[in-house]
Amino acid sequence: MTNDSFKTRNTQTSKEIDISIIIPSHNKFPLNMFTLYSLEKQHFDLSKVEVFLLDDASTDQTPTLLNNYHPAFHFYYIRCEKNIGRAKIRNLGIQHAIGKIIIFLDAEMYVKPTFIRNHFYYHQHKDNLIVTGAMRCKALYSCIYPSFQPEQLHDIKEIIKDDSELSIRFSQWLNTLTEPFPLLTFQDFDDGNFEIVSFEKSSWFTLIPEQYGPELEGFSFPWMAFLTGNVSLRKNLLDKVGGFDEEFVLYGYEDWELGYRLFHSGAVYIASDKVSSFHQEHPISSDKWQEAIENYYLFLTKHPDIDVLFLGIELSQLASLIEMNDILIDYRSLLENHLEEYLVFNKLFIQILVTIVLLLKIDCMHINILGAAGFTEKQRNDLIQELSKLKKLNSYNKLAAFISKIISS
Repeated sequence: MTNDSFKTRNTQTSKEIDISIIIPSHNKFPLNMFTLYSLEKQHFDLSKVEVFLLDDASTDQTPTLLNNYHPAFHFYYIRCEKNIGRAKIRNLGIQHAIGKIIIFLDAEMYVKPTFIRNHFYYHQHKDNLIVTGAMRCKALYSCIYPSFQPEQLHDIKEIIKDDSELSIRFSQWLNTLTEPFPLLTFQDFDDGNFEIVSFEKSSWFTLIPEQYGPELEGFSFPWMAFLTGNVSLRKNLLDKVGGFDEEFVLYGYEDWELGYRLFHSGAVYIASDKVSSFHQEHPISSDKWQEAIENYYLFLTKHPDIDVLFLGIELSQLASLIEMNDILIDYRSLLENHLEEYLVFNKLFIQILVTIVLLLKIDCMHINILGAAGFTEKQRNDLIQELSKLKKLNSYNKLAAFISKIISS
C-alpha cells in the first residue's frame, strides 16, 4: 500500500478505528497466518480494528499469501524490500496507525477471542495505562520446522504421544523435510485442540508477575513489562514521548528504552492474564548475546540512571532478577536515610556498578571486580570498613551480601 492510499484512508470518517494492531514479521510464515486467523475470531467489532502486517524483507511465502488477504478487519500489508530492523519497522506502523489504542503483537503470537476486547476494556478506565500480556505467555507448537533443534523435536513427540491424529501428522512431516510443516489446522484452533500442544514455559518475565502481582507492586523496574510481543497503550502516550529510538539497530532493548521513557512520563504498567497469548515456537535463533549487550550499553548511555545501571548486576549473573530488585531497594533506602554517612560507600559502589557494565561490554568474566575497577589498597580497605558499618545497621542485608560477594570475587 502506498502513502497516498493511507492519506485517502485517513480522511474517511465513516469508520472510527478504536484499535490499531502492529505486527512486524520477518520469515514467520506460516505462524503469522495463524496469528492473523486468531485476530479474525475476536469478540469485538472488527470494523473498528485495523491490523498492520509489516513484512521486514521476508524471503518466505508471506508476500505471496498476504497480497490477496481480505479479513473482516481493516488490513494493511506493507513490505520492505530491505530489512530495516525492529525499531524502524514498528515506527512505520505507528506512523500509519489511526486507532486510539495501539497493540504491539509479534507475528508468532496466537491469541484467544477475548484478546482485543480485554485490551480495549483496560484502557477505558485509565488513560496512562500500559497493559502487557507477554509476561503471561504460554508456548505452542503449531508448526514443525526442518531446522528445529533435536530437543524441540523431542518436546513435540512427548506432547503429542497420546494423540493419534497429531502423531500421524508428525510422521507425515518426516517425509517433507524442506519447508515448515503445519502441525495444526485452522479447525484445530476453532475446536480448541491447539491447547494439546501448548505448555507452560518458564522464563525470567513469567517470574515477575508471580513475585509482584499483576500491578508489579514493589518491583523497581516496571518498564521491563514493555515487551512488544504483546503490549498495548493509548496512542497519545506514544505521541507524547515519541516512538522507538531508531539508533537501536541490533538485537534488544529498543522496547525497554521506549518503555522507560513512557514510565518516566507517567505511564502505569499492569501485567494481565486476561490478555495472554501463545507463543508459537520456531527454530532457536543464533546467540545474540553480544548484540544485546551493545544495545544495553546504548540504553545506558541514553539513560545513565541508577536503575538502568543496576541491570548489569543481573546480566552478569552476579544476582538473580529478584535479588537485583532487593539490592536496589536497599540501596535507595540507604541513600534516603543515611546519605551523608555513606558518601564514601556510594562513590565506591557506583564505581563497582560501572565496572560490572564495562566487563559485560568487553565480554570478560566478572572475577576480581575490585581489581578490574582499579581499586587501590586504600579503596579496598575503605570499602571493607563501609561494609562493616553497613552490617551494623542490620537493615540493608541484601546490599551488604552483594558487596561481600564483590569483595570476594
